[in-house]
Amino acid sequence: MNEQKTVHIIGGGIAGLSAGIFAQLNGFEATIFEMNQKTGGVCSSWERNGYSVNGSIHWLVGSAPGTDLYDLWHQLGVIEGNTFHNHHTFIVYKDIVGKDVHFYTDLNRLEKHLLDISPEDKVPITEFIRGIQIIAEADFPLDRSFELLNTWDWTKIMLRNFSAIMEMGKFNAISIKEFAQKFQSPSLRKAFEHFWSSDMAMTFFLMQLGYASKGTAGYPLGGSGKFIEKLERRFITLGGKIAFGKKVKKIIIENDTAVGIITEDNEKYLGDYIISACDGHTILFKMLDQKYINPETIDAYNTLTTFPSLIYFSAGIRRTFEEVSSSIVGMNIPLIEPIKIGDYTHERASLQIYNFDPTLAPKGKTLITAMLDTDYESWKDLYENNYEQYHKERERIAKSMIASLEVYFEGISHQVDFMDTATPITYKNWTGNHKGSYEGWLPTPEANKIKLPTHFKGLNNFYMAGHWVTPGGGMPPAAYSGRDVIQLICKKEKKYFKTLDT
Repeated sequence: MNEQKTVHIIGGGIAGLSAGIFAQLNGFEATIFEMNQKTGGVCSSWERNGYSVNGSIHWLVGSAPGTDLYDLWHQLGVIEGNTFHNHHTFIVYKDIVGKDVHFYTDLNRLEKHLLDISPEDKVPITEFIRGIQIIAEADFPLDRSFELLNTWDWTKIMLRNFSAIMEMGKFNAISIKEFAQKFQSPSLRKAFEHFWSSDMAMTFFLMQLGYASKGTAGYPLGGSGKFIEKLERRFITLGGKIAFGKKVKKIIIENDTAVGIITEDNEKYLGDYIISACDGHTILFKMLDQKYINPETIDAYNTLTTFPSLIYFSAGIRRTFEEVSSSIVGMNIPLIEPIKIGDYTHERASLQIYNFDPTLAPKGKTLITAMLDTDYESWKDLYENNYEQYHKERERIAKSMIASLEVYFEGISHQVDFMDTATPITYKNWTGNHKGSYEGWLPTPEANKIKLPTHFKGLNNFYMAGHWVTPGGGMPPAAYSGRDVIQLICKKEKKYFKTLDT
């Protein structure tokens, strides 16, 4: 009988748990080394005053049949037992140059609404809607690692998705901010310019609206915490092990082969395969010998734009908000006055009012959150050199957010159970992500031209998964990147790749 081979996974976020689940399904002995005392990474929730703060999930692409991602989530054990809420709007912009702009998930309704606001912008509106429709109908297989697709596979994909590929090629080359300049209407132009990280390629926006329009991007009630609990339970049930409080500081390499890891407490763990599902910068420039990294990857890490660091505002409110229609990203409002956060100045903010998820708050109360871009260096400087001012800045931001909400919800300032602000330092300490980045590489037009490697020529038995090998980030890329490396390992081991434990 062959001895079971071991897989050591660095990081217990979605990518690490996915890799671990598929490793166990395929007969490997997987151990996840997680530096914290709980799994989840960026996809986490935390408790405050009886509230569960949803720190990540806005929507789950693949929440319903219609894409290979649904099968992936089923294999990972997060579909069964989950209730999904499907929003009718992606985001609502309140009072944006005198108008309320709704990005409805019903494309007919969306097109009519945009034309009602600005009939003179029929050309870019039609282009926008058509782009969503074409990309939404694309059928790109996500059941196999791209590296395992042969020439005939790619030919079939090209033939089947020719229109979508052409459309994506066009929109990959233009950012959301650049597309915004096509509109004559100041309201529509500003709505696009204020989309979250508008330096992203337009394809990202079109894909998200495409998934939402098909009803395959629901929000799992219970948020990030419940979602991760299901992933972790699936991994443990399959026999996987998690070593909590074990931060990895070095990958052991012998004869150009990764053979183990060393943790910060100087414990050595030998294994047959090593998978990085954590911060790419730390892995490549601190844990690995750089002689194995190709110049193209080093150049990408030095030039690509990361998702900005974040301030994550949360508040528990002693009231309900039945009058507010739910949306995937939330309600974008003007702030009563611009607020400077590090090197960024914000005139507006998107707030998620969780009136659609009563599991996150005590009865009769509601959780509210907001994500605000900022820089890392200014917060690092405050944290290290003026800790008192660091906390004052957090409090100032929270008070400013509540004051702006008061304009729309009178009396809310006196209904606050708690206010909290996680900073880039929080994200750096919790996830290890480079400069507290939220999701790795921003899917800019430049990033969309690059294929980042999951492994390197000359270094055996080492693989990478997660946001640092999949520009754009998000939960699906994290999950399928973890699965993909196990597919590659199975190929190397000449094992049939299994997706279910039957």
